[in-house]
Amino acid sequence: MTPKEFLDNFFLEKMGKEALKKIKDKNLISDGLIDSLDIVTLSFLIKKRFKIDIKVNEKNIALFNSYDKLLSKIKTRKSK
Repeated sequence: MTPKEFLDNFFLEKMGKEALKKIKDKNLISDGLIDSLDIVTLSFLIKKRFKIDIKVNEKNIALFNSYDKLLSKIKTRKSK
């Protein structure tokens, strides 16, 4: 499973097909699309699936604001 497929599946299950189409234009946290539990869950699932440890802290929280930032982080770390 690619990082894009992984994120798409997560957000598809959470929000449905129509919301998934518009997700790239949204601030995931500020717009209420994900909450603190979702952030922790995503962090755990990313670690489990891709062996990438994204610590949930002030420094990394901005990654969870954007679908594209999160996807980019997974792709970058995965290629190392």
